[in-house]
Amino acid sequence: MLLAVFSALCISAYSQITVTSATFPTQGDTFHIALDDAPLGLNVATPPGGNQLWDFSNLQIASSSEIVFRPASAGLNWMSYPGADLVVIGQAGETYYNVTNNKVEILGYAGVDPTGFGIDVKTKFSPALIERRSPLNFFDINNLSSSLNLTFPTNQPPFDSIFSNIPINIDSIRVHITTQRSDVVDGWGNCIIPGGQYQVLRQKRTDYTTTGIDLYVLLFPGFGNWVDLATLTGGGGLGNFVGTDTTITYHFYSGTEKEEIAVAAMSNDLSTVQSVQFKNVMTTDVVDSNSPGSANIQAHPNPAVEWVRFDCTNLPQDDYTLKIFNIVGKVVWKENYVLSGNKSIKLQLEEFKKGTYLYSLLDSKGNTIGTKRLVVLKP
Repeated sequence: MLLAVFSALCISAYSQITVTSATFPTQGDTFHIALDDAPLGLNVATPPGGNQLWDFSNLQIASSSEIVFRPASAGLNWMSYPGADLVVIGQAGETYYNVTNNKVEILGYAGVDPTGFGIDVKTKFSPALIERRSPLNFFDINNLSSSLNLTFPTNQPPFDSIFSNIPINIDSIRVHITTQRSDVVDGWGNCIIPGGQYQVLRQKRTDYTTTGIDLYVLLFPGFGNWVDLATLTGGGGLGNFVGTDTTITYHFYSGTEKEEIAVAAMSNDLSTVQSVQFKNVMTTDVVDSNSPGSANIQAHPNPAVEWVRFDCTNLPQDDYTLKIFNIVGKVVWKENYVLSGNKSIKLQLEEFKKGTYLYSLLDSKGNTIGTKRLVVLKP
């Protein structure tokens, strides 16, 4: 009898879940995400251990979004990322993923450069940056290092003005970003968010991101050397980009849900919860946009030359905003409408340059009805 009681206690003590690849994203998945950018009264950084309760039920939804996982071939740049299974298309660019039975990894990103210079790039992580692993268990520890390099000519904005007063001939600039990541599954228990409670594993993630800048200095035509920016007096106005940033986040994974139940961004001393991204249980999965009764927006013709018509269908009566973004995510046109049912909006394109745009229809609460691509051609 004592042996039976002891065995039962051991089983209870080690009843934490295992997170498997069944929770990995697949083609057609839509993740519903909410964000509280000013959370109060949360006890996230509890001591490591099991059978814990993390009560985030008082989180407020400051904003919400959707992450749609599409087949890699849906991206404009998919041929540059061989081996990619999925793409997430955002307003600023496309992120390509490879998914296997034991990991989800980011292969790279095509769009506005992540360093903030406002230049279109195609980046690749070397090696790929692992976002999730399977199976995931209590006490798992994983470390990785990944890097990417971005090279830009200096004869285009913003670098032409930055280097205009430097008395040496700088041909190119190279930004290299290295991420040292440490993942530790240090807790398990239950996590409560608005609308749901889940058994979870807690993973503490620490990222050390180091940014360096090299300049290709021409000694004479056709020959030069790469020089570390730090060796040049004043840093050419780019000194603020150089250095190492530390980011600490706690990730709460369920064995049944594909979205992370919560992701808490912490101050480096773990004393403050800066923001919490969490599964938006208060919404429902996206309905097939072609099914009867579902709200939708579609552009015709596409590609468009002189004009485009946005056909809106099955809209509940509300105030809506139609926005058009350029490839760097800047709003180049928007208009407000009171719509219901099926309506069409015609837009003349004489002020639009040739290129690829994104259009998005939002309701009065900021929920996105649809975000899709529009290609504008010019004779």
